[in-house]
Amino acid sequence: MFSHYDSTFKSNHKLSLSILKQFGFGQRVMETRILMEVEEMIKKVREKQGRPMNVRQLMTLCMGNVMMSMLFSHRFDHSDPAFKQLVSDNHDGGTNFSMALELFPALRILPYFKKLIAKELRTVKSVMSFIDSSVVRF
Repeated sequence: MFSHYDSTFKSNHKLSLSILKQFGFGQRVMETRILMEVEEMIKKVREKQGRPMNVRQLMTLCMGNVMMSMLFSHRFDHSDPAFKQLVSDNHDGGTNFSMALELFPALRILPYFKKLIAKELRTVKSVMSFIDSSVVRF
């Protein structure tokens, strides 16, 4: 709010825009990837034929696939166990993080927070191994 539009801001802004353009921002490529996932989502909903289903999981998988197609130029099958585990780990990592650790770092010595940190580290290792295997595979 109080920063000025100086040369550092302008260079960072220019760099950010160029990176986003490389990922397809502002081009039809993004629209195509999103439409592919919407078609997949519609297909999955039709397969259920009106039976109850977990829409949150389907939405999360579809959004994850859009991001993965941006990063790896490849979409994953919704039944891929590694992809499902990545989405689950990502969801768990976002919901289990405690702001208390950020505000009060001394809490890290308490057993509850030690378990929380250990779980977060396992999640990060799992995500990194998925990325390593995905980068090598493609």
